[in-house]
Amino acid sequence: MGHGGRHRNDDIDAERATTAMAMMASSVTFATCAVAAQRIGLVIGIGCGTPLIGGLASAGAVSASAALAGQSARLVAHDRQLSKRARGKAPELFTDVDVIRDIFIGGSVFLFLSRGNLSRIFPSDVARVGANAYKSVAAKGSEYATDGQRRLLSTWLKTHGCHHCGSKRGSVIGDHMPPNKKAFGSGAAAKANRRASLPRRFFNYIRGVPLQRFYPQCEPCSALQSVAVRTGTRKFVTHRVGFKYGIVSGAACGIAALHYDEIRNWIDENVALARKLFTSSR
Repeated sequence: MGHGGRHRNDDIDAERATTAMAMMASSVTFATCAVAAQRIGLVIGIGCGTPLIGGLASAGAVSASAALAGQSARLVAHDRQLSKRARGKAPELFTDVDVIRDIFIGGSVFLFLSRGNLSRIFPSDVARVGANAYKSVAAKGSEYATDGQRRLLSTWLKTHGCHHCGSKRGSVIGDHMPPNKKAFGSGAAAKANRRASLPRRFFNYIRGVPLQRFYPQCEPCSALQSVAVRTGTRKFVTHRVGFKYGIVSGAACGIAALHYDEIRNWIDENVALARKLFTSSR
């Protein structure tokens, strides 16, 4: 192999190493921001499912995380491209277009992973559906979960974890969402509606009692939820959802920050090819 070939291979290896390091930096940045957002949520009382302000705050937290992730990738790439003599030189600032692109890409990936709920970046409010919620089964009013439902919920607990904190330990609790007291107005009313007759169920439907679902819940979160619902206070628990989604979203920001034009050209070429094949087949 000639000198030209070796240089090309060295350049390719260096580019791959730069991309890998930039993606790692952007992943760590996004995930760290997600953890920080969760801690801030604990302090100011914003959790997954908090109405209105929770949605606005989560959009802001995800956007800021994505913007910082994209910039961290560019800083790593820029630093590796500098000579040793100029290594301490400050890199050029990113443009507004870069920021908007980072927010769009990182936010879109996080939104997809969180199934349309950006507030999963915040801690779980134990009185609402948790940030770690994946699967649920319909509940028959305020009645307890059946044996078959408990077996199903137990499988989900071992697979996905508690819908609030993500713990996979201990026995499963079939957690009514919304909680019985909130759905029926009081614990006594919820108890009175167990094994309710068909006319009573119809009356509940007419007066707007929400349809409930069972989610897998661990015993510690169940105990905390009991206190929260009984006292009317908000109780939050942490989870790893934002961290996990942040790793993937940050990686997407990183690779797009370095190779956006190449990716866009590749997509445009394949779309044009698909259109050509579709047109010729008609």
